[in-house]
Parts: sequence; structure tokens; C-alpha cells
Amino acid sequence: MKNLTLLSSLLLLLTYATQAKSQTNNNSKIIYINDTTLNFNKLINKFSGKIIYVDIWASWCGPCKQELRMAKDIKGFRQFAAKNNIVILYICMDDNNKLWKNFISFNKLEGYHILKNPQIYKDFHTTFSSVQMRQGKLKRSFYIPRHMIIDKNGIVADSTATYQGSTKVYSKLTEMLNPANSK
Repeated sequence: MKNLTLLSSLLLLLTYATQAKSQTNNNSKIIYINDTTLNFNKLINKFSGKIIYVDIWASWCGPCKQELRMAKDIKGFRQFAAKNNIVILYICMDDNNKLWKNFISFNKLEGYHILKNPQIYKDFHTTFSSVQMRQGKLKRSFYIPRHMIIDKNGIVADSTATYQGSTKVYSKLTEMLNPANSK
């Protein structure tokens, strides 16, 4: 079973690498954040004064990949975000740098990207996790895909937002962009 998992991971990596090379785009707005010392708050503070849509995913997560491949929704949301000066921040929970970057390139996921580090991982599991009883013990769980909306002051406005392109996300962001109209 282990060999089958390793083999399928290698095949996935080779597929993404081959396809990513054939679809390079110099106009791409894929920005990698390589600072491995950032915790979640410091990461959010990098975009001070802007609304941030956070998409937390992993290349090994089937539902995450399914959402991130909804090209029409992603493209429409990206246009909406650009028009309204909203930052799209992808946080990947992978350990494999190559799979992460190849998936991003192949799916043209424009926005800011960071690979989880120990500080971000800890923040997610202490601040945004749910506590559940499993095998007679209370345990913390942080599930992905996960989406958040951060307001211009760096405050989490919605820690359980839905996927890019959903009407609920558009509604929440429009409300945040036009606070006078929501009263």
C-alpha cells in the first residue's frame, strides 16, 4: 500500500511538472512568500489595510484540489478581487515543495502563496481548530479545505468562509467593501 501511495505521488508530480513546463506564462501573478519564520498574524500583517481572502489547501487533499480546479469560479473571483483590491492568499499544508509549486503553476493559481511552516501550522491547530472526542480523548482537528476572510484591520471576519466564487463569499466581501450599505 505504501509503495502504491508513493508511486501515485510520483506520477502526480511528473504529470504536473510536464504540464506546468508546457504552460509557462510570463504574465502570471503568482507570488511566493518564502519567509519561514512567519506566524499567521505576521503573515496577515504583510497585507495591512487590505481585505484578504485566505484559501488553505494541500496537494494531497482531494476536495481542495477539486475546488482549486474550478477554473471559471477561480478566474471570476480573481477578477473581482483585483477590481476591489482584495488579496488572495493561498496557504498550502504540504511538506513537498515541488508538488506545491507544480500544482499552483499548472492550475494558474494567481495570488500570494506560502507553504506552511511550524508557526503557521501551530496557529491553525491552536486558534482555528475544533475540539472533538476521538478514541476517548479530546483532540484538536483542523480541516481543509478551509477559507477565511480577514478585514482591513487584520481581524478574522469569517473563519469558515466558503470557496472562491460562491455567492456567500461575494456577499460577505461586498458587505465589507461597502459597510455603509450593509446597515
